[in-house]
Amino acid sequence: MAAYCRVSTDQEEQLLSYENQVNYYTNYISENPLYEYAGTYADEGISGTNTKKRDEFNRMIADCRSGKIDMIITKSISRFARNTLDCLNYVRELKDLGIGIIFEKENINTLDAKGEVLLTILSSLAQDESRFISENCTWGIRRRFETGKHKMSTKRFLGYDTDETGKLVINNRTQEPIVVRLYQEFMDGKTTDYIKRIFEREGVKNWDGGTKWQSTTLMSMLENEKYKGDALLQKSYTVDFLTKKRTQNKGEIQMFYVEDDHDAIISKRIWECVQLEIKRRKKYLEEHGTNSYSHRPESNPFASKIICGDCNKVFARKGWRSSTGVDRKVWQCSERYKVKGVMGCANRHVEEKTMIKAYLMAWNVLVENREDFMEQWTEQLQSENLLEGYRAEKFIEYTDGAEPLTEMDTDFMLKTLDHIRVFEDGTLLVVFLDGTEIECKNEEE
Repeated sequence: MAAYCRVSTDQEEQLLSYENQVNYYTNYISENPLYEYAGTYADEGISGTNTKKRDEFNRMIADCRSGKIDMIITKSISRFARNTLDCLNYVRELKDLGIGIIFEKENINTLDAKGEVLLTILSSLAQDESRFISENCTWGIRRRFETGKHKMSTKRFLGYDTDETGKLVINNRTQEPIVVRLYQEFMDGKTTDYIKRIFEREGVKNWDGGTKWQSTTLMSMLENEKYKGDALLQKSYTVDFLTKKRTQNKGEIQMFYVEDDHDAIISKRIWECVQLEIKRRKKYLEEHGTNSYSHRPESNPFASKIICGDCNKVFARKGWRSSTGVDRKVWQCSERYKVKGVMGCANRHVEEKTMIKAYLMAWNVLVENREDFMEQWTEQLQSENLLEGYRAEKFIEYTDGAEPLTEMDTDFMLKTLDHIRVFEDGTLLVVFLDGTEIECKNEEE
């Protein structure tokens, strides 16, 4: 015979109950000459609404299946399972194996003829009790949210720890600089996919001390309001108290926004600029018919940044070899041969070296004529659009005392270039992130 025990929480008084139950059933079975003690299986501080996370329960069922147990004694139905379906399925499976369960409180032996009928009724009552407890807990949580009170785990939340009261406090030593760098790298024109590769190459550690990163994780960090010191509560909610399944809250239930909830890692201005930049990039993808804002700029810096002046779609890079055996990198409209063998967009192709030359020439025009652009940038600094003001501030900084560029610097290009528009007549329009447009003429044949 075996015993199964479970308590619902890990509070001190419940832990005492846990120890008492284990001792009680161990002695109860061991001291009865009619029983042979097969062991006590006890889960500590685990919810009874399902059996997935109840290791001892699952070990007991496995031992039953392997013939090590022929009878189980437990305190009550609610200690065994609060999910009616789970409870009945296990009772029936064990009954088919000739194994009975004695529920002390309800005085039920599942091998008796009347046992299963009464068990079905009582199990349903236990499940309703679980529902009632779940609803009460949910009610309490939402009332705390209304007053701005909340607790959250920082195990998977880079940049913060929690103090003894559960309040978020900045992890200054190692994690804060990573968050600050992420926001800056993004504002410097890099994608989360590119930042991911940089972090992994440099061995930057994530929340669990590993060096593997996900671009989706980085994007969720960029969108998380907690980094600016605020807290949006009830972003998700439990839809099934039995399975504990959670889903994203898309307005089904009320959310609560708490400003200045804790110390910020990112200023509100920069956080808002990042949100505007995220929206700008999404709009850019839609306007130019591409699914990537940038693709491996380490080897392909102009990816998605060359735009057709005729059809507004992105250019794609091709590798061509001349009759003399010289390899060339050439850009042409992605719509040109979208259907194989059928000419689409008729806009001209452009050599990559010409794009580089145009970018350098246009940037040097900004540097050499800085004072002519200062009025525009100064006006933009006062713009209600925070991103526009941020770009103006950066261009003032980048051009201050700058020497003309003589060679391509990919990271600097990402900070400054929005796109280059190619026209059939050979005109190249270099458009910078501050909105400045510089026209160049492509003289290549």
